[in-house]
Amino acid sequence: MANIFCTLALGESYAKLAAFLIADLEAYGAQTLVLTDAPEVFKKIRRVKVIEHRPKIFSYHDKRFVLQEALKLGDTAVFVDADTAIWFGADRRKIREALVYQFPPGLHASKLFPAGHFEYPIVEAKARAWGYEFDRNVITYWEGLFALTKDQNLDKFFAYWDRFADEAAARGHNGAGEGTCFGIAAEAAPIQRHYTTHLMQSTLPYLLWHTRLGYERRKFYHLKFGLTEMLKGNLNFHQHCWSRR
Repeated sequence: MANIFCTLALGESYAKLAAFLIADLEAYGAQTLVLTDAPEVFKKIRRVKVIEHRPKIFSYHDKRFVLQEALKLGDTAVFVDADTAIWFGADRRKIREALVYQFPPGLHASKLFPAGHFEYPIVEAKARAWGYEFDRNVITYWEGLFALTKDQNLDKFFAYWDRFADEAAARGHNGAGEGTCFGIAAEAAPIQRHYTTHLMQSTLPYLLWHTRLGYERRKFYHLKFGLTEMLKGNLNFHQHCWSRR
């Protein structure tokens, strides 16, 4: 059950951030895919699957296209925001284990309780008008890291998400709050929903951190961290030696 790690990178600045993420993932042998309007940024990365995408208007709902393309290559699409990287201090063995974690069919995402700015009443009202059944206490998800594994109702899930995307485009909205939309789509389809159970067991949320590191300085960042850790190690060693005198 291959995991395909995928992201949406529109605009050169986000493409350069995504290139850092992709290079980090591929260093551990992960299969990667990016949907972008700046494919030239990824020429130095050998194995990444680059899908050129040039929308007339930006929409967060384009993440669904990323997932659909990734699921053509593997059983599970793990979506990661472009401005993310693997935590420098993570144990390499733990990273390798996390990247090949086997997710069962359905949606795996961190649930956010709809309160304050996580509420999207327009979206909920539209969904009810369309006859979608859902529990509003479990529909809001963190959109920066989630996984989707092939499920028997996946076509219906994407059809419902398409409808949210079309509605947002009709009112000139950029699709922010897409986590609520795919949460409702998952409930209404229905596909299996695992919430954080397997996502946390995979340990991916502990290993991937939201940052903004450009690809052109990737070697510098890794070298800087490596030297810092080496110096810390030497300092700890000397402190240990002095403590035993």
